[in-house]
Amino acid sequence: MEPMKKDLVIKGEQIYLRPITADDTEMAVHWRNRPVVVENFIYRKPVTRADHENWLVNKVLKGLVHQFIVCRNEDDMPLGSIYLQNFEEENRKAEWGIYLGEEQAYGRGIGTEAAKLVLDYAFTALGMHKVVSRVLARNRASVRMNEKAGYVQEAYLRDELFLDGRYEDLILFGAINPNG
Repeated sequence: MEPMKKDLVIKGEQIYLRPITADDTEMAVHWRNRPVVVENFIYRKPVTRADHENWLVNKVLKGLVHQFIVCRNEDDMPLGSIYLQNFEEENRKAEWGIYLGEEQAYGRGIGTEAAKLVLDYAFTALGMHKVVSRVLARNRASVRMNEKAGYVQEAYLRDELFLDGRYEDLILFGAINPNG
C-alpha cells in the first residue's frame, strides 16, 4: 500500500480526518495510554513516545498503516485517531480501529461518523473490497458504532483473549464494498 498523501483531508458533518504527523506524538501517546482507551484495546501495554515514533516511521510513513487524527470542524480540536492497517492487497482487505481520547467526543456520534468516513476512504480511494474490525464484546459502544457505520457481525468468539487476568469474548465485524 502506498503512504497517504500529506495534504489529504476527509471532511464530514461534525469532523474531518487528517493524516497523523510527528507533531501529534505527545497527544497520541497520551490518548492511547488513557485507561478508558486501554481497557477497550486488545494490545494493553503502555505506549511510549519511542514506540509511537517507531510506529510512524516503520508503519505510517511506509504506507503499512493509514492513520488519521479526528478533528472537530468547528474549532479544529483533535479528538482521537482512526486507522486502517493489516492490508491484504491480494484480497483487497484491511482492518480498521479507532480511539477517541477526548471526552467531548463521547456519545455524540463522532466515532460513527469517523468510521463511516474511513470506510468510504477504504472503498473509494484505496479500492478495498472488505474492511474488518475486532471488538471486545463487552464494549457495547464500539459494537453499536460498528453496526451504525454499516458493519455486520461475522463471528462471535467466546473466551478468545486472555486480558488482565480474565478471558474476553471477541466480535469480528466486516463491511463489503457494494461496488466491488
